[in-house]
Amino acid sequence: MILLGVLALAAQYVAATTAAASNYSAAVGWYASWHEPDVPLSSVLWSKYTHMTYAFACVLSVVLDHKLKVNSVPTVDPKSISLADSDQELLPQFVAAAHKNVGCKGGAVNRRLGGSQFYSSNLGSASNRTSFVKSVTNLIQKYNLDLVDFDWEYPGVQGLGCNTISTSDTQNFLSMLQELRASPIASNITLTAATAVVPFPTTNTSLVPQFATVLDWIAPMVYDLSWNWTAGSPQIQRALPSSPARRLLARSAVEAWVAAGIPHSKIVLGVPAYGHSFNVNATEAFLASSSFANATQLTPYPPYDTLNHTIGDKWDSTGGTDQCGRFWGPAGTWDFWALVDAGYLLANGSAAPGVPYQWDACSSTPYLYAEKHGVLISYDDPRSFTAKGAFVRANGLAGFSMWEVGGDPKGVLLDAILSAPANASLAITPSAAIPSPSAPTAGSNGALTQRVGRWISSYLCLLLLAVCWSMN
Repeated sequence: MILLGVLALAAQYVAATTAAASNYSAAVGWYASWHEPDVPLSSVLWSKYTHMTYAFACVLSVVLDHKLKVNSVPTVDPKSISLADSDQELLPQFVAAAHKNVGCKGGAVNRRLGGSQFYSSNLGSASNRTSFVKSVTNLIQKYNLDLVDFDWEYPGVQGLGCNTISTSDTQNFLSMLQELRASPIASNITLTAATAVVPFPTTNTSLVPQFATVLDWIAPMVYDLSWNWTAGSPQIQRALPSSPARRLLARSAVEAWVAAGIPHSKIVLGVPAYGHSFNVNATEAFLASSSFANATQLTPYPPYDTLNHTIGDKWDSTGGTDQCGRFWGPAGTWDFWALVDAGYLLANGSAAPGVPYQWDACSSTPYLYAEKHGVLISYDDPRSFTAKGAFVRANGLAGFSMWEVGGDPKGVLLDAILSAPANASLAITPSAAIPSPSAPTAGSNGALTQRVGRWISSYLCLLLLAVCWSMN
């Protein structure tokens, strides 16, 4: 999901104050509309969140994303935002439910641009930006919204491989937000952005700090960071943590954004209620000569074949063709509820008896071996969510944003992050920020035509692996 650009239609409300949630400015949940048959609005744990984001409204239909399947009318017109018929029916119900449950004055929405393919051109001129802003304000008025979330994760950097890009993308993104914020309709609307773990690329260091003046927060999505997103990657890679919490990736993401000029108080940590599986055969999944307490010890970071992905839970996709005409197979995603349903986890999130399980102290995340599926699964549990919450509190972040609420229907992960205590040892300074990707030249190809997630995943995960090995 971190590789496909989104302008989100989000729903905001003020949750009933609880002792657990009172210290977070933003306890955000994403509601995936296509999972409504399994996650009816009546089942949502509204009072545990401060904001709820509805996914998605579209400017361009998304053909493939391992978590996102949205049908809408394809368009490159910045004046047009289209909703699938089902969303036109469900979104008003979602807004009404949010307001009824928490007494908010308005609703909210998330709008998606498939793969960010035409985001650059939609915002590439003053007239297009004005049309774009008008389309957003029309949605705000039509659906009585309180919040609009934007997810253009890689302005100025090639995403899918066939996107339009410009060296002015970051500036144009900022200009659009400034125009939107100046609109009477959006002046008091909460504006947010889901982002990558690296700041927006720009040669003008004064640009990124200005986003803090128009956005209420940004949410770096610290997940999907070790799964192989890119065709052409080395066939054999290491099965690394999907959502490393504290020692490197969450820490480095926050350091990078703070160093770029975004205050801690305007950063929300993106967290996942799902994990990724890796096809690892049993001979490589276990250490050959080590056993303890009648259990076989799992190999840390074993190799896996990137060309062989077994489908995950019933919400996973078998794959499809993206906007650039390339086929992508299943992502091997396992939501938290599915790990429980499959018998790998108990209802409280602990490993079920007999399931090979390992806690990775370096990333503060667990992984287990699903023998009947032949896959190693890197996922999140209450212990890792507690670590993430402790990190958020220790660094004065605004809160967290969880994809997606349906992945944790009983609130097991949610309760863990809400009740996490601050841990002073997790406090950081912006002294070791990871670099932003370089701004591309107009029309450039070469390395920039490779999926940017490949660069980020390879760089950060190799760094993580090196550090973890040096500590063991």
